[in-house]
Amino acid sequence: MTDRSSFDEVVLDIMFYSARLKESVARQNSAVIVAMARMAAETFREGGKLLICGNGGSAADAQHLATELTIRYRGSVQRPALPAIALNTDSSALTAGANDLGYDAVFARLVEAYGRKGDLLLALSTSGNSQSIINALECARNAGMQTIALLGGDGGKTKGLADLEIIIPHSGSADRVQECHITIGHVIIDLVERMLGYHRLSKTT
Repeated sequence: MTDRSSFDEVVLDIMFYSARLKESVARQNSAVIVAMARMAAETFREGGKLLICGNGGSAADAQHLATELTIRYRGSVQRPALPAIALNTDSSALTAGANDLGYDAVFARLVEAYGRKGDLLLALSTSGNSQSIINALECARNAGMQTIALLGGDGGKTKGLADLEIIIPHSGSADRVQECHITIGHVIIDLVERMLGYHRLSKTT
């Protein structure tokens, strides 16, 4: 039987590593995160919208972030809804696209449908090798949209395709990468609300 203390060590190892990874990413990418937030804030200010896409756990993160923009992030901040669409939430579109065009084309097809010059695409990929994400970024670029990518590992084939990118230097599993992605997403939303003047700058955590 495994001793309880060994489980305690697992908890500490995972959570401390996750915290150290986030700290490292923040120190190396704080200026990029601010630039991403400025890009998003300017998109909303000019009447554009944010499209978000990802697969698997990244699809859940896309939906999570879109909801916090359209509904609310913090109850203490009163603001209008901000237009954000998670492209992976329409099961009919996804299944029709996969069946008729092939799954690699589904997000690009939806970017073609909804995206316009002045809009912004946020692409999430823990491996950086998802062809559906690569195709969506290329479609967005061809449409004159700006693009942001949150990636993992070494960035994979997606590295360099977006206007701004952050690569989480963790390989072998998606979990720690996803934890960093959702934290970055939350920070971006917080900054967007501040940049748009919806609450005073403070040391809110």
